[in-house]
Amino acid sequence: MNTTTPTPLATAPPATRLHYLDNLRVYLTFLVVAHHVAIVYGNIPAWPNWEGPADPVAGLPLDVFVVLNQVYFMGFFFLLSGHFTPGSVNRRGSRTFALERLRRLGIPFLAFVIVLRPLYTLPTYLGLEDRPPYWRFYLTESNNGPMWFLEVLLAFSLLYAWFRSRRPEAPEPVEPAPLRARQILAFALALAVVSYVWRMAVPLVSYVPILGLPSAAYMPQYAALFLIGIVAYRRGWLRTLPKRAGLLGAALIAGSLVPMALGGYAVLDLEDPPPGTDPAHLGFALCDSMLAVGAILLLLSVFQRCFTGAGPVSRFLSANAFAVFLLHAPIIVGVVAVLAPVELAPVLKFALGFAIAAPLSWGAAAALRTIKAVRAVL
Repeated sequence: MNTTTPTPLATAPPATRLHYLDNLRVYLTFLVVAHHVAIVYGNIPAWPNWEGPADPVAGLPLDVFVVLNQVYFMGFFFLLSGHFTPGSVNRRGSRTFALERLRRLGIPFLAFVIVLRPLYTLPTYLGLEDRPPYWRFYLTESNNGPMWFLEVLLAFSLLYAWFRSRRPEAPEPVEPAPLRARQILAFALALAVVSYVWRMAVPLVSYVPILGLPSAAYMPQYAALFLIGIVAYRRGWLRTLPKRAGLLGAALIAGSLVPMALGGYAVLDLEDPPPGTDPAHLGFALCDSMLAVGAILLLLSVFQRCFTGAGPVSRFLSANAFAVFLLHAPIIVGVVAVLAPVELAPVLKFALGFAIAAPLSWGAAAALRTIKAVRAVL
């Protein structure tokens, strides 16, 4: 890659850190842990659904929680990652940035696959009726759990590094460009149309064994929000978020109910869904995109106004959030195993499991990061 020295503008000291974005990452990481604990006790047949409810109705609140999370929370991670990417390239240069991403994302991914994956896939293996030797199961089972995010983020990051190696002098704007409501609405509409077309080939409930992607139907959203994060950094959108952004977000969330009510709900019939070209999928994609953009805007606005602190607790949670993302899957497996004899309603058991798994995940992350070599990566 071209490692031409960046222009003086690109090497200027970084602007004041936006602590509310750090707090948002912490919130989203808590949400990831809660999401996976909820799957355990709900009806959705995905990892780690090993203890579904005896009465499906009792698990419906958890299913709704999981579906609503899926609409926006991983896309939000990609947006935040995209926002922090240009500044990193500006400081390091494209080649060094690419090597740093390979170290910070590639090494944790390999560590998870080699060390932790056997632990979190063990319940799946033990649940097989005709179990092959474990080594064969391990080599043929492609489920990488939450580490698919690192795979995709690494690919996006390397593509951006390659792009910047072709255009190393990319300047940053002198004055932040305001974010307009019409731009937001146009983006939500375009994302809905692209998602509708994409899902004709990649159904909403799909799994790509080769890459281990549990939500491949959302790839257009992930790529689009990563790019929006890059643009947001260059135009200063997250520093100059309009005061009414939260109101627009709430309006989009409310408006997303319209295409759902007009037929998009039919897509949720997993046993007999309409064909991929059916207008119901367009309705669902509209609901999906409006809800995602609305939730992201609303959360950005709320955190920018209310959660800007950087005290000791916030710093601790933020510093260990990435390690929690890496470690929480096998920890959830252990918590679920310990709670197996406990008789509780699914929602209450979810609450108990989350209350145990979240602090354990942060504690394990903090303990692991006391090792210097680990802290250099995590």
